[in-house]
Amino acid sequence: MSTPLDRSEFASFLQEVHGYQPFPWQVRLFDHLVETGAWPELLKLPTSSGKTTVIDIAVFYLALEADAGANRRAPMRLAFIVDRRLVVDDAYQHAKRLAENLEAAEPDSVSARVAARLRELSGSSHPLVVRRLRGGVPREDDWARTPIQPTVLCSTVDQVGSRLLFRGYGVSDAMKPVHAGLLGADCHLFVDEAHLAEPLRQTLSWVAMYNGPRWRTDTTIKLPWGYTIMTATPQPGVNQAFELEDEDFEHPILSARWSATKPVRLIELKKKTARDKSAPEESLQEADEAEENRRVEALIDEFRTAAQYLQANGVPRPAIAIVVNRVGRARAVFDALRAELASDGWTPMLLMGPARPLDRDAWLTGQLAPIRTRPWPERRDLEHPIAIVATQCIEVGIDIDLDAVITDAAPIDALRQRFGRLNRAGRPTPCLGAIVATPTDLSSRTDDPVYGGAIAEAWAYLKRHAQAGRRGEAPTVDFGLAAFESFVKADPVPDEALSPTEDAPVLMPAHVDLLACTSPVPAADPEVSLYLHGPKRQPDAVSVIWRADIHRVLGHRAVFALLQLVLPRSTEAVELPVWAVKMWLRRGSSADADLADVASQMEDEDLDADRASSREVFRWTGNEDTSAWISANDIRPGDTIVLPASYGGLDAYGWNPEETAPVRDLGLQANLPFQGSYFTVRVAPGLVAQEDEARLAAILAEAEAGDWRDVRDGLLELKLDDDLRASLMRLDAARGRVQAFFDIYGRDAQGRPIGVVLEARRGVAADGVDALSAVPATEDDLFGSITGVPVELEAHCQGVAEAALRFARAVGLPESIQRDLELAGLFHDFGKADRRFQSYLAFGDPLGPDMDAPLLAKSGRPLPYHVRADVGLPDRWRHEALSVSLAPRHPRFQEAGDPELVLWLVGTHHGYGRPFFPHDDPASSSGEPYSRTLFGYAVEMAPSDGPQSLAYDWHGVDWAGLYELLKARYGVWGLAYLEAVLRLADHRVSEEEQRMRGVTRDSSRIST
Repeated sequence: MSTPLDRSEFASFLQEVHGYQPFPWQVRLFDHLVETGAWPELLKLPTSSGKTTVIDIAVFYLALEADAGANRRAPMRLAFIVDRRLVVDDAYQHAKRLAENLEAAEPDSVSARVAARLRELSGSSHPLVVRRLRGGVPREDDWARTPIQPTVLCSTVDQVGSRLLFRGYGVSDAMKPVHAGLLGADCHLFVDEAHLAEPLRQTLSWVAMYNGPRWRTDTTIKLPWGYTIMTATPQPGVNQAFELEDEDFEHPILSARWSATKPVRLIELKKKTARDKSAPEESLQEADEAEENRRVEALIDEFRTAAQYLQANGVPRPAIAIVVNRVGRARAVFDALRAELASDGWTPMLLMGPARPLDRDAWLTGQLAPIRTRPWPERRDLEHPIAIVATQCIEVGIDIDLDAVITDAAPIDALRQRFGRLNRAGRPTPCLGAIVATPTDLSSRTDDPVYGGAIAEAWAYLKRHAQAGRRGEAPTVDFGLAAFESFVKADPVPDEALSPTEDAPVLMPAHVDLLACTSPVPAADPEVSLYLHGPKRQPDAVSVIWRADIHRVLGHRAVFALLQLVLPRSTEAVELPVWAVKMWLRRGSSADADLADVASQMEDEDLDADRASSREVFRWTGNEDTSAWISANDIRPGDTIVLPASYGGLDAYGWNPEETAPVRDLGLQANLPFQGSYFTVRVAPGLVAQEDEARLAAILAEAEAGDWRDVRDGLLELKLDDDLRASLMRLDAARGRVQAFFDIYGRDAQGRPIGVVLEARRGVAADGVDALSAVPATEDDLFGSITGVPVELEAHCQGVAEAALRFARAVGLPESIQRDLELAGLFHDFGKADRRFQSYLAFGDPLGPDMDAPLLAKSGRPLPYHVRADVGLPDRWRHEALSVSLAPRHPRFQEAGDPELVLWLVGTHHGYGRPFFPHDDPASSSGEPYSRTLFGYAVEMAPSDGPQSLAYDWHGVDWAGLYELLKARYGVWGLAYLEAVLRLADHRVSEEEQRMRGVTRDSSRIST
C-alpha cells in the first residue's frame, strides 16, 4: 500500500476522530494487540471506563495491517454484542461517529491515512461501514454485501448469535449460510457486560474449538476469528484477563469516576397483613395488586425525596431516573409521575426496549443529549429538570449521567449497572439513590420469572454492608466503584445474589452438523435459543410490524405482493418474546405483567384455553411459498410477523397491549433509506382519513384509464399526512416509467379500486439515501434472471469470476483457493445454457433465441410465470444443479486445486443444496444431447444424474457425501465463508449490471 501508517499514531488518531486522548489502559491494550496479534479473552473493566473504544482500537489495527495479505491478523469485521433490548445504542453511535469522521477526514491527517488504507483494502469509497442489527427481517441484508468491507456491527445476543449458528432470526434460509460465514470467519465478537450472557460465552467457546485447525484437515485458511468478553464481574474459569492498573487509577478522569461516592438508601416496605394462600384466587389477586400499588407509590415518593434533596443542595434542575423490573410497571409509574410533574417544567421520558426504532429515535435522541456523560470538569447546566422511567434497558448501552436513581430491588449485578449511570462522570455534586423492596421481593418462597430468588439474597448482602441511618432514616450503601469494590474484596458477592444465569447445552459436533444444514433445515433442528440464553429463558425472537393497508380478507398472495413492493424493515419493528405476542393475540390485552427487558422464564401451557380466539397475523419470510397468514399457535422464534394496524397494541412509547387505537403505519418512512433503486407509494384505506375512503375509490375509478399523473393528482385532493403527500410529489423525479397497480387491494361492490400502489422501478433517490442500501438478493431464477437488463451469459460469468478473485485476493486467501473461487464464478451459471431456459429468456419463444445470438444470463424484460411451463421448465428446476453436471465437462475444470470445492460452490451459489436440492427435472435422465459453446469450448448438454439425485457420483461420493468431505476439510464456518465470497460476488456483479443498464461492463467498477 502506498499510504503509510505507524502504530505510534494511535493516540493522535483517537484525538482526531473523538476529540480526546486515550486512557492509559487503551494504549496498553493497543500495544498488546500489535505485539501479540490476539485480543485478550476477557477485558475486566468497570462501567464508565470507556470500553467502546475497543471499536477504535480494532479499526486502527485493521488499517495498520491492511497490507499484510495472507499474514493479516486483524479481522475485517467486528460485532459489538449486548444482552438487552437497547433504547439507545451508544456503541453504535460511537462507531457511526468514527465512520463519519473517517469519511470527512482532513487531508494529511492520521485519520485520512487510516481511511485511505481501509479504502485500498476494500476497493470501496467507504472506509468503514457501521450497521445496527435490530430485529431480523427477511431480505434486509444491507451489511452482508461483501467480504472485504471493514464493518462494525452493533446488535444483541439473539441477532448475532442466531446468525452465527446458521439460524439467523428473520434471515431467509437461502441467506443463512452467508451470514454465518461472515460472522464465523474474519470477524471478532465483543460481548459487553458478558456476565449477563454466560450461555453465549459458553457457546462461543465451543464455536472457537470447532472453528480451529483441530477440527478440519485444511489449515491453509487462516482468517482471524475470536471473541472477547467485557465485564467487571466475570464468571469463574475465564482466563487472559486484561485489567486496569495503577496508572489508570491515577488518571484525572478515571480517578474521579472511580472514587466518586454514591449513597443509596435501602427502602423496605413492610407487610400489612399476612398473605393467606388458602384465600380465593380473587382475593390473592387483589392482594398482589395492592402490593404493586404500594410499590409504585413508594418509587414516586423516593423520586420526590431525591428531587427535594438535590434542589436544596445546589442542583436546581436535576436528572432523575426510576428503574423498574417490568414493562407494565414502568407504564404505571410513568403515567402517575407524568400527571404529577406536568405543571412543574419537568421533561418526562419513558424508556423501554419494545418500541419501534423510528418512533423512539424521533423524540428520544435529542432529549437525552443534555445528560450525556461529559468528562469532568466540563460543566452541565440543564435547561429543564428531567424525569426518566425505564426498564432494564437502561443497564447497558446508554451513556448518561444522572443525579439520582430510584430502582426496584434487583440482583447485585443489575443494581451495579443501574447505579453505574448515577454520577457517571464523578462530578463533585450531590447525588442520591434508593432501592425499594416489597415483601414479595424478599420472600424466600418467591421465584421471580426474571430473577428467581436472587433479589432476597442481594438484599441480605446489601444489609450486611449498609450504614445505619439516623433514627427513622433508611440505611445506606455506597455504590461508588471504589467503595463497592472494597465490599466485594472483603465479602465476595454470593452467586445466589446475582442474576441467575443458565448453562448452555454442550454444542456437540452433531448439533453443529444439524445447524449447518440450511437447505432444507432439518426436522430435528436444535433450538438455537438454548445456546444463547440457556434452557429456561425465552429470547426476544419475534419481530412485530404493523401495516395499515393489510387485513385478513386480503389473500396471502395479495399481502405478499404488497410487502414485496414496500418491504418490511427492522426500523418499524418491535422485538418481543414469543409468549408475549401469543398471549396478546389470544387475549387482546394484559400481556405485559411479567414482560421484562431481559430474556425471562415464561410458561405457555396456560394459554391453551384461548387458542380458538386468536387473531391471525401474516408471517413474512421473503418467499411467497412460505409466507402465509397464521394463528398465534404457529408463531415461532425468529419469525417476522406483520399485523393489521387496526389490531392496536402500540403507542408513542412502544408496546402497549392495552392500546386499541390503530397503529401508525411506518412502512413509507422505514423504506426511505432504501429507495435509491426503486420507489413505491401506497394509498389505501388505513393510510387516508376514514372519511376519504369512499372518495378514494371514486378518484381511482375515474383515473384508472389515464396516466399515472392523473392518479397522483386525484390523490393529492385527499387528506394525506405530510410524508405521503411529499412522496407522491417526489414521483415526478422518477428516472423511468411509473406503474400504477390497481388490483392488489381488490375492488368494492361497484367495481372500483379500493387502493393503489404507484411504483417507480428506476428509483427516486430521497435525501439521505444510503449508497450501500440493499437490493433484494438474487436467490431464485425468476428474480435473478429477469431484471430488465439483457446480460450475456459469458460476460456475466466472467464478471463474477473476476469479482470472486478480487475478493479472495483482498482477504488474503491462499492462491489455490483464489483460483478455485475464480473457476466457480466462471462455471456458476453454466446451467442457464439449457435450451429451455434460453427459450424462457428469449421472451417465451419455444424455438429459443436466434442460433447466432449469444447465450443470455439475464433477460431484458419480465414475463408471466406461466412462460416457464410453456417452454418446458419444471416448477422446481434449478440452473445451478445443471451447472454442477456441466462444470467437469469444461476443459478449464482441470485447473481446479480442489475440484470438490469448486463443484460445491457452483451448486450452492443461490443457497440451495445444503445438502439437498429442490431441483426436479425429468429431462435430466433422458432427452436428446446437444452442445453449447462456453468460453471457446463445446460443452455437451447430455442427460446425467445431477446433485439432486441419489445416483450422483463424484468419484464414489454423492452430493451429501461431498458436503461431509468439505466440512471436514474447511470446517462448517470456513466452508460457509467461501460460499459467501462467491455468492456476494454474484450479487454485486448482478447489481452493477442492473445499474449500468446495458453499458459495457468494466469489472473494476463492480460495487462492493
